[in-house]
Formats: sequence, structure tokens, C-alpha cells
Amino acid sequence: MIQLAQWFLAAAALAAGTALAQSSEQVAAERQRIEAERRTIEQAFAAEQKACYGKFAVTGCIDKARAKRRELLSDLRRQEISLNDLERRQRAGERLQQLDEKAAEQRRRAEEAQSRGVAEQAERDQRAQDKAASAEEAARRAQKKAADPVQPRDAREARDMPDVEENRRRHEERVQDAQEHKAKVQQRAAGRKEVKPLPVPP
Repeated sequence: MIQLAQWFLAAAALAAGTALAQSSEQVAAERQRIEAERRTIEQAFAAEQKACYGKFAVTGCIDKARAKRRELLSDLRRQEISLNDLERRQRAGERLQQLDEKAAEQRRRAEEAQSRGVAEQAERDQRAQDKAASAEEAARRAQKKAADPVQPRDAREARDMPDVEENRRRHEERVQDAQEHKAKVQQRAAGRKEVKPLPVPP
């Protein structure tokens, strides 16, 4: 039984030394080993207790068996606590890694959004500059066209172009005729007597 206790202590020291390098599978295997050792200790205690009943000093024998059992079980309990701490650290490490990955992903998305925003703003600025340039060019062409007198390039164009002065004269005649007609209509309307409406029957 003493050899078993020494083996448990050596295993505990080994478990503590290599605890940081163990994976979750190793932790599960270690838990199974601890549970198997606990069953072995309980079986050994039951056998020693049974042997004590055949001796004269039963109480002292049982107390020694209980003390040995308590010592071995407390060692197993320390190993379990060490495994629990290891699992807690592993979970915390995994959680930190997940948080780091999530933060890195958020940073990447933010950078992509920012670069997209900068590119879109640059495109909008370019479109605005192009639009302003084309509007300026159109205004310059219109101004040049308005400033240049109409000059036909060849005799055929001159023949085909309507006589501007003749058109202006005709327009003025039409306007004058329309004004005279309007004045006559107004005189006739003024010369008429105002007709009163018929009374409404009761």
C-alpha cells in the first residue's frame, strides 16, 4: 500500500509538471486514471478494514487504515484540483483566443469598410469634378456660340439660311395686327349696353 501511495505522489508531481502541455483528451484520460485510483484505494481500505476485524486492536487498526486512505484520497483531490485549474486556464485561453480572433475580424472589416468608403468618396469626387468640367465646357461653348455672329461657311448655307430681318419685320407686323384687333374688340364690347339678367320667378 505504501508503494501505491508513492506511485500516486509521483503521478501527481508528473501531472503538475506537465499540466500546461496537456490537451483536453489528456485531461479526460487523467480524470479516468484518478477515478480508477480512487476505486482502488476504496477497495484496499475495505480489505484492510475487513482484516482489522480479525485483530485484537480493531479500532487502532481501522484508524490507521482510515488515515492512510485519507492521505491517498487527499493526494487524488489535489490532482483533481490541478486538473480543474488546467481546464479553467485552457478554457480561458480558448476564450481569449476567440475574443482576439473576433477583434481581429472586426478590425479587418472596419478597415475594409473604411477603404471602401475612401474609394467610394474618391469616385464621387471624380464624378463631381467630371460633371463640373463638362458643365464648364458646355457653358464655354454656349458663350462662344452666343458671341460669334452667324457666318455661313459657304454660299449654299447663305442661300438656305432664312432672312433674319425679313422674319423680324413679319413678326412685328403680326404683333401690331393682333394689338389692333384686340383694341377693336374692346371698343365693340364697351359700346354694347349692359344686359341685365332676367329676374328669377318666385
